[in-house]
Amino acid sequence: MEQKKCKNKKCQRLLPDGYKHKYCENCRNEQAKHLKDACKGALGVAVMIGGTAITIATKGKIKPTKK
Repeated sequence: MEQKKCKNKKCQRLLPDGYKHKYCENCRNEQAKHLKDACKGALGVAVMIGGTAITIATKGKIKPTKK
């Protein structure tokens, strides 16, 4: 049986026998980091849009209190 390689075209590391994933641990961690960063960016945009929508809906009448 031929040894499996990481499916990432740039990586191609040999995977250990019985390894259940298609990508090596390093590539899997990079993919998780990219996904996490993308979610943070999308959440930031959603918060910004939500704040703008509230300001428009209240016609700017709600002012944050200063302490």
